[in-house]
Amino acid sequence: MKRALALFLSVMMFLTVVPFVSAANSSFSDVPRSHWAYKEITEMAEKGIIAGYDDRTFRPNNKVTRAEFAKIMIAAADVDIDKRSISQTFKDVPKSHWAFYYVEYAKPYLTGYKSGSTYTYKPNDVAVREDIAVALVRLLGYDKKYKADLNQLKKFRDDDDISPALRNYIAIAIQTNLMQGSNNYFRPQDPITRAEAASLLYRALIDRNDDDEVKVVFPTPEEPKPTPISITDDFSDTSMKKWDTDNAKGTWGVINKQLTAITTDKNLDHFFLPVKWEESNKVTHYELTADVNVSGTQGLGGLFFNGKDGKANVVFVQKDRVVLGKVNDVNNENIDWIASGSYKLKSSNRLKVVVNGSSVSIYMNGQFLFGQQQVNQEGTKIGLYLQRAATKETPSKLTYLDNFSFKEVK
Repeated sequence: MKRALALFLSVMMFLTVVPFVSAANSSFSDVPRSHWAYKEITEMAEKGIIAGYDDRTFRPNNKVTRAEFAKIMIAAADVDIDKRSISQTFKDVPKSHWAFYYVEYAKPYLTGYKSGSTYTYKPNDVAVREDIAVALVRLLGYDKKYKADLNQLKKFRDDDDISPALRNYIAIAIQTNLMQGSNNYFRPQDPITRAEAASLLYRALIDRNDDDEVKVVFPTPEEPKPTPISITDDFSDTSMKKWDTDNAKGTWGVINKQLTAITTDKNLDHFFLPVKWEESNKVTHYELTADVNVSGTQGLGGLFFNGKDGKANVVFVQKDRVVLGKVNDVNNENIDWIASGSYKLKSSNRLKVVVNGSSVSIYMNGQFLFGQQQVNQEGTKIGLYLQRAATKETPSKLTYLDNFSFKEVK
């Protein structure tokens, strides 16, 4: 079979950047018989694969942008786009960009750029020869079928111009005759024109001997990784929609964009406010952060984790220490201390707790304070914590909590 379905899809990728009026319109005024790509352009037009513009031109020297190239790859891989589950990867391709979903879904076939921890795609730059070489190799699965012979690159005088991360793909493209050079040059950074794209696709996907033809499987894009859980609250909204107030210990409320708690239960000594999250996810590595702001008190507030059946590990600040402990009974003021670190209480104290399995690390105001091993994750409730003494002299003396965040660490 001259053109298997998979190859047909690959060829069809060129249609996504070629405006068409009629497949039968295979004679173009700007592609004479003397044009170097006349055969390829004409035969692909006769097969209905490419077409030209309304004015009967093909515009063979027009260049293809990287954004257009991303759309090409989506058509080639026959990907169904689900717009509900895509997050932004490239700083310069936000969701408002017309090619956002094409770029995100075509990542398995595309080249990109990285600087530090920032990724960019440069959507308005032109696609270059090494880009299409990588795309064809990965689309046809040749990177899994063939071992790259890097000696193939040495015959080109400009082999140093090939991007280091792409050299294996370029070698495979050359050794499988997907692409060729000319006059001892490969020209990896030269822009791809419509004529060159037609020629490359024709040579790679149509003009191949039956003996060379094999059935190929498109590379399967990786399943999108679940977005890490991230919940924040600066308490500018008094409705507390992010909090499980039905299962809270104590009565919690927002005052001047800060949170505190009181109780009329004379036996209640510990106040817990759980945040709403999918506890069934069983996250084992996460960060909890909150500001503990004191007004005439000795702190006695902070965060809790491993919450279950009214019990929880707590981390709280006090006059001269930060304490990691265990509350086993909310109606008993006793706390089983696990570890602590020296700290001088300030009016505002930024507390962060990092839980990684059974390891717990405590930070104050951005500085590591102390850590503790073998703190088993027994429960899944997490949130804010106050002791009764932190609010017993309300309203003159209160401890407030602010700027909460819960972030899963991947």
